[in-house]
Amino acid sequence: MNAPTLLAASAATFWYPAVAPRSIRKRRFPKRTTLSLALLAVFAGLALAQERLSLEGPWRFQLDAQKSGVNEHWYAATLSGTTTIKLPGTMDDAGLGPKNTKPPTLAGPYRLYDYAGPAWYQRDIELPAAWAGRRVALFLERCRWVSRVWLDDHFIGTQDSLIAPHIYDFGLGVPPGKHRLTLCIDNTVKLDLGGFVSALFGGTPGNMNGVIGRLELQSTPPVWINDVQVYPDTDKQTARVVVNIGNATGTAGQGTMSVAGKRVEAAWDASGGHIETEVELRGAKLWDEFSPNLQKLTVKLGEDSRTIQFGMRKFAAQGTQFAMNGRPLFLRGTLECSVWPLTGYPPTDAPSWQRIYLTMKSYGLNQIRFHSWCPPEAAFTAADLEGIVIQAEGPQANVPAGSDPNRDAFLEAELKRIVDTYGNHPSFCLMTLGNEYGGDDTLLTRWVDMLIQRDPRHLYSSASCAQVTANRQWTELADGRGVHGPGTQDDLRAVVASDGRPIMGHEIGQWMFFPDFKEMKKYTGVMVVKNFELVRDDLAAKHLLDLAPQFGQACGKQAVLLYKEEIELLRRTPGYAGFSLLDLHDYPMQGTALVGPLDPFWDSKGFITPAAYRRFCGPTVPLLRLPKRTYTTDEPLRATAEVSHFGPADLINAQPAWKIQDERGRDLASGKWPALNVPTGKLTPLGTLDASFAKAAAPAKLTVTLSLGEFANDWEIWVYPPAGPVEAPANIVTSHAWDEAARSALAAGHSVVLFPERVSRARSLRGSFLPVFWSPVWFPTQQPNANGILCDPRHPALAQFPTDLYSNWQWWELLNNSRTLILDDTPPAFRPIVHVVDNFARNHRLGNLFEAQIGPGKLLVCSIDLPRLASRQPAARQLLKSLYAYAASALFQPAQALPSATLDALFASGPASTLERLGARIHADSEAPGYEAARAIDDDPDTCWHTKWDPAPAPMPHELVVEFDHAVTLYGLTYLPRQDMSNGRIAECEVLTDAGQVASAKWPDTSDLQTLRFEKPVTTRTLRLVVKSEVNGHPFASLAELDVLLK
Repeated sequence: MNAPTLLAASAATFWYPAVAPRSIRKRRFPKRTTLSLALLAVFAGLALAQERLSLEGPWRFQLDAQKSGVNEHWYAATLSGTTTIKLPGTMDDAGLGPKNTKPPTLAGPYRLYDYAGPAWYQRDIELPAAWAGRRVALFLERCRWVSRVWLDDHFIGTQDSLIAPHIYDFGLGVPPGKHRLTLCIDNTVKLDLGGFVSALFGGTPGNMNGVIGRLELQSTPPVWINDVQVYPDTDKQTARVVVNIGNATGTAGQGTMSVAGKRVEAAWDASGGHIETEVELRGAKLWDEFSPNLQKLTVKLGEDSRTIQFGMRKFAAQGTQFAMNGRPLFLRGTLECSVWPLTGYPPTDAPSWQRIYLTMKSYGLNQIRFHSWCPPEAAFTAADLEGIVIQAEGPQANVPAGSDPNRDAFLEAELKRIVDTYGNHPSFCLMTLGNEYGGDDTLLTRWVDMLIQRDPRHLYSSASCAQVTANRQWTELADGRGVHGPGTQDDLRAVVASDGRPIMGHEIGQWMFFPDFKEMKKYTGVMVVKNFELVRDDLAAKHLLDLAPQFGQACGKQAVLLYKEEIELLRRTPGYAGFSLLDLHDYPMQGTALVGPLDPFWDSKGFITPAAYRRFCGPTVPLLRLPKRTYTTDEPLRATAEVSHFGPADLINAQPAWKIQDERGRDLASGKWPALNVPTGKLTPLGTLDASFAKAAAPAKLTVTLSLGEFANDWEIWVYPPAGPVEAPANIVTSHAWDEAARSALAAGHSVVLFPERVSRARSLRGSFLPVFWSPVWFPTQQPNANGILCDPRHPALAQFPTDLYSNWQWWELLNNSRTLILDDTPPAFRPIVHVVDNFARNHRLGNLFEAQIGPGKLLVCSIDLPRLASRQPAARQLLKSLYAYAASALFQPAQALPSATLDALFASGPASTLERLGARIHADSEAPGYEAARAIDDDPDTCWHTKWDPAPAPMPHELVVEFDHAVTLYGLTYLPRQDMSNGRIAECEVLTDAGQVASAKWPDTSDLQTLRFEKPVTTRTLRLVVKSEVNGHPFASLAELDVLLK
């Protein structure tokens, strides 16, 4: 290929930048070099097309805490002092800057060094003689935040991108030989992008100062290939190639270009050129998650060339699903919130990213969402190789668009830089403007339109959850997320029908794991986990540290089963497009959010194997719709089997089968359905499972396994004896109160089983099956505020109640109808039979089943309302049988003694609410699991009634109905709003009795008690509170406590 013809009528002169910044133009320059364009062409022909000079190595370093370096012209001379730093790298890597003296907290890991401000980096460079007359540029792959560059004493410019390289063009004519290169990097937070924006702070405290990734000088001909973008067309087997030509000569020209071997005439003006052409790519293999085939395309212009790697793929919205090359796919993703516990910054080498992606794939995932940031080039390159779908985001988290013009301008520039820099990668498929974004809808709409027009290879949405614009191409929603109960019948088809676009489940999971203190030794880099030290020391002070590994097992096992059900809920939903987990691995910040089965280093915590995770999270997942998890032997099991298949091709003549096994692996029942062809890209019914438990040994835990060839999935169920009354043995005393009768029985040496109806609110917590969400530090007032249980399944009190050591599904109603007892006043070695694992920010000793020697008597306390539940719930009935049998047996020999005073304090209670004293009953038109209507009259402000919000909330109005056994004269009522947040608080209501409407009210958004007095007393047997509206305009309602006034 000949060198491009440069057409010019006169010579040209050049000094560093082709167009000098204002600050340079004011300076007195050295004698300029005059070069003819013909001579430049000769230089271009003789030298290599693109040359690079690595700047990796030691640099002189000087801190600028007073921000005086620019005014004092530090760039004009050798930096003072002898301190050096290795680049690429950061001040934290080198141990430079002030040591962190902030007190450690539970917010997250602790940086050893903490500095925000300018720092100066300088080194001497030598440009080779072959670069004479060539364009020279400086490439800094990634900086935080603002960089400034001087060559010798000439200011080159400044850049501020957080997601793209900082590239400085020195122009033509930089003389060969020695020069002084000076950088000033300032990591001061210049704009509010959100307090936990991953582009700046990340999931580890990483606002580092330095340069990471490639750090080099680059040399090109005066006219060079500046950029190449490839837009594949899989239908036509062609690609549109767009070439941007750079021109440092200041003179128009023309030449012949080669694009994938195709000759194309090119022309450029004084500022450069833009060339588009179409090339044929017959036989090019397509790129997708199963076959990540890559193509290469080379563009040549004179002695310059650029080779682009890309993929032939078409990623599109197809109804409510995504499609890759026309085949529907289900995205199974996780987040990466810039969690780098060793360095505080992301890796810039492909192998490091491949390790992450291979780990993800081993767990069945095919997508990664980069929460409020965009990763470096290596992340895309590795994803291209591994078939991973990338979702990039603008660098903002939860700040409003349109409220800060400087921030809006910065974000718009960053959005453009993301698609321009990384757009060729086939893995880059999805993009949003940022995390949970909102604000000016017109501005958000304009940005989405801008991105669609600028680069149609990707699909765009205005936000990852929160405010969505009408022009979005897909939607990310939190609607329907969570676990709805122990059954597996629910799905979110109503949510899918409400949109019409592909819907991604937003931040699925967030179930809490317990700290593993063995992880602390892994922190060998720039930070330490002093937050773990705080938890460890607190557990030790409370004599619970020996239980920490068991707490970890109990929390981890329950979290995994919750992740399984939440993922399967989405897989059961026809037309659903996918989800992003939060998370497959931990997020160490935001209050130590331990939410993954993997730690921050992407290493397994040991709670589930990748193969077991893939059973419910792989491309092909058998599914079973079970109405419930607990049965009796006289009940049939009837369930519906389906398969969610998103593999590379249809399954031909696949054989579906099922079996039920006991804990020893023995088959109790099995069956098959007719073989069938299963199309890829949808949910397909397999058949109905009918089974009998008549011959099953009960009580027992059983496993139902559904298989389809090599694919299988399983569900645990529990079978109990038929319903019947549960009588207490004659040799024990049962009580529902810690009263004189119970004390007397113990003093007489009897065995007492206590089911306390009232316990001290100060020494108990609301019981719940579901554990803490995200972090107890980040959401300190959330309910629930503790975790699941820990027990020894071999304890004789549980001998007739099959259980694991952790909360499994048969505990759902039991724990949701319990009070968790705070046992901090017991002796240090005291251990309940059934622990409740507290959140790690508080570390109470908790339990809901314990035994103790009280004088000559023996006491067994259960704070689960088993006698009431036993009439309708087989698990409660069975646990009650087991406890009675234990208490009546010779095995009931408590090893731990407690004084009566401890029990007096534990069960001391204030006066019951009026409704409780009246024995009132309550029900509602709607109630969410764990937020039943009974919570509104339980005399506990930490609990609340809440209407259902999943999968879609029912519209207003809502109502609570209170019923009395006899007519009661009422003077009014009191309403305590939910205490933890404003969602659901009542704005307007009406009150009705047997006589009709008696009052109405408008209430403010407050947590304070509200009182509503009637105009005159009303005698009634029913009271109806009708909620007309909610303080935030939502269709749901909540209430912490409702009571009545009798005078």
